[in-house]
Amino acid sequence: MTAAFECEVRFLIPDIAVFQARLCALGASHLERYAFTDHYYCPREGAWNSRTHALRIREWREPARASELLVTRIEVVRVGDLACKRSLFPEGKVQLYRGPVDECERVCDALGFTAWLDVVKSECGICDLPGLGKAIYEHVRGLGWTSEVEVEGSDPGSALARIGEKLDALGIARDAVTDTPLAVLLAERLGLLPERAGP
Repeated sequence: MTAAFECEVRFLIPDIAVFQARLCALGASHLERYAFTDHYYCPREGAWNSRTHALRIREWREPARASELLVTRIEVVRVGDLACKRSLFPEGKVQLYRGPVDECERVCDALGFTAWLDVVKSECGICDLPGLGKAIYEHVRGLGWTSEVEVEGSDPGSALARIGEKLDALGIARDAVTDTPLAVLLAERLGLLPERAGP
């Protein structure tokens, strides 16, 4: 689910059966399954702000495909009572390398990065909702069931309006969503947040 200057909010799903029933009521179709592990890295030295920067190896389990080394950089955009994280790269996630996991690891090492955190996603699904676009759900080890609302973000104001409309359709309250990156949410829960934050 990558869109130009992607804008995204995430929320926890208290009851996955209730959420899936809501998707069905909205006419969900073309369900696709997926699963992967994101291996996050941080620099061996120097400042690193994991809230705005991410370097990760995406190791695909379903469907089977080559691993990807991805870099992202985001900002937080707010309009009214809603804030989202917005990619500062037009293509959202930038792919630096594609190949076996061990080769991706060697690239990270050559760049001066070391392993930090694994985000393991399983039992994931993505579907189409008429008039609303894509909807997903993911089980994240150590965090539970989550979902995200992501839209194209060339115009942040319009993007946040569309995010709001989608949240309303899904029955998700504004105070239930966060603009915090998933890896940071998990790291905070596990007490693994890097302390070398910087600009």
